[in-house]
Amino acid sequence: MLRKVHYVLAISYLAVLLPLETAVCDNKGITTVSILADQASEDIQPGILHLEGHFSMQTRDWKLESTLATVYGKPDKPDKVYLEGSPARFSINRDNEGGMDVVEATAPEMLYQRSTNILRLSGGALLKLDEEMVRSKVIEYNIETERYRAGGADGVLIHVPVKD
Repeated sequence: MLRKVHYVLAISYLAVLLPLETAVCDNKGITTVSILADQASEDIQPGILHLEGHFSMQTRDWKLESTLATVYGKPDKPDKVYLEGSPARFSINRDNEGGMDVVEATAPEMLYQRSTNILRLSGGALLKLDEEMVRSKVIEYNIETERYRAGGADGVLIHVPVKD
């Protein structure tokens, strides 16, 4: 049976203090991060949460999914999140001048580091940026600058549709 854990920060001033990439503010000033998993357990060391089975962590703007996850730091504002899956998935909705872009990433292993805003994909990764697709053994994506670096033994495949 799935157990759902909600972390709701009802104190409106916290919505202002949290970084935009990890906070969702509705018109009531409430910030919510939803975490779903079959099992959750705290580590012996404080600030580490292990989640297993059908893991999902999301806000209105982004979502992480995997089979296994380890969250380091506070769940509403993690220092880093390590995912393992077949594959693990990440998606974020971004506003731009022309509308809304969706960035999607999949890989057997994924590490998100909040301090640097870097998403590291490994084990055979796929990154979709609007209409561009990047496939490689390892991909590092900077969420803030929207730039990536890819490489690995099998090289890099970049697919970009031709526009007239």
